[in-house]
Amino acid sequence: MASGTDGFASWGTESFSVPVLLSVPHAGREYPEDIYDALRLPPAVLVRLEDRYADLLTRLGVQLGHPVIMAHRARAWIDLNRDEQDIDTEMVQGALRAHYPAPGIKQRGGLGLIPRRLSGEGDLWNRQFTLDEVQHRITSFHRPYHQAVADILERMRRHFGVAILLDLHSMPPIRTAVAAPAPQFVVGDRFGKSAASQYAELLIARLRTQGFSAALNHPYAGDYILRRHARPRANIHALQLEVDRSLYLDQDLRQPGAGLDRLRTLIPALVNALADEALGSSSLVAAE
Repeated sequence: MASGTDGFASWGTESFSVPVLLSVPHAGREYPEDIYDALRLPPAVLVRLEDRYADLLTRLGVQLGHPVIMAHRARAWIDLNRDEQDIDTEMVQGALRAHYPAPGIKQRGGLGLIPRRLSGEGDLWNRQFTLDEVQHRITSFHRPYHQAVADILERMRRHFGVAILLDLHSMPPIRTAVAAPAPQFVVGDRFGKSAASQYAELLIARLRTQGFSAALNHPYAGDYILRRHARPRANIHALQLEVDRSLYLDQDLRQPGAGLDRLRTLIPALVNALADEALGSSSLVAAE
C-alpha cells in the first residue's frame, strides 16, 4: 500500500524490509495549472527537466516491499534537489538578494530552486513569481518531502542500526572526447562526504560486473538531497545514482524502450546488495 501526501507518495516505509530508501525526486509528471499559466515556451520543453520515467525503474522494488519515496509533482514546479534558500531573486518579486546566499553554479545556469531557463530554449516563464508563491511551493511540497525522507531514514536507522538513501536520477547520454567508454551510470557520494566508501565501491563493482560502464562522482557527485540527509557518522549514508536514459528509453528519449525490463531488475538488485553490505558492516562509519 502506498501512503502519500500532496505531490509525493511512499511505499514500504511503515515496516522496513531492507535498510535502503530509494528516492525518486525528479521523475514527476504532475504539472499544476499554475505552471502552464506562467509558461512562455511550449509545454513539451518541460520534459527536458524530467528524469524521464525514472519512476518505472522502481516498480519491481515496490512489489518486493523495498522502501521507496517518489515525487509526482514535476521538477518545473520546484526542484527537490535544491536548498530552499537557492532562490533566483531576479525571477521572484519581493526577494532581496541580500537575504539569500550567493548564487551557485546551478542557479547561475538557470537551474535553481525554481528552474528559470533551459539551454537552447531561453527563459521558461512569461512573468516573475511572487515570494508568496515560492514560499507556498516550499511549505506545501519541498519541505514535507524532505521531512518525510528524514523521518524514514531515522526510523530505519533505529530499526537496523544503519540506513542508506539511494537517490535515483536519470541523465542524458554522456559524450566524451576520449577513447574510453562514456559512463552509463554515475555514482555520487560527494567525494566521500555523504557515505562510507564501501557503498559507492560496491555499486560501481556491481554495475561493471553487469557489463555497464560506471564512474564515481564525475560528472555528478550529488547535490542538496545528499547534503541534507547524509549523516555517515550516525550511520545514515546517502548516495546518488544517475542512469543513462538511453538504457531504458526509446531513441528519442521520450518513451519507455526495449531496455526497461533489464533496468527494472537491476535497480532492486543494487538495493539488495547495498542492504547486505550495510547489515554486514553497520558498525562502520565513514572517515572525515
